[in-house]
Amino acid sequence: MSNTLAKVKNLEQFLRKHGDDALISQTIAKMLSYKIQQCEREIRKLDRELRKFERAHGMNSSDFFRDFMDGKLGDELDLIEWSSFYQMRQRVLDRKAELERV
Repeated sequence: MSNTLAKVKNLEQFLRKHGDDALISQTIAKMLSYKIQQCEREIRKLDRELRKFERAHGMNSSDFFRDFMDGKLGDELDLIEWSSFYQMRQRVLDRKAELERV
């Protein structure tokens, strides 16, 4: 990661010194778009997993997670797995939102 970060900082210095570059801008836009698409694929995959739990337990995932975190549902392995999928989805949504802000 530090190597990538160093390259980004070097690129930033280059752009500050020499001005905007259409090719660099286009390349960065494509990279961001690619990462956003990856997040969207991962979200769809996690949504499929969450729907299995929602059907099996008759409640939506956000209500489940709230109740689970409040300690109202117990600690069965099935519920822990559901909680993990929900949290993974939330982290991917956060990453996607960060990428979209750029």
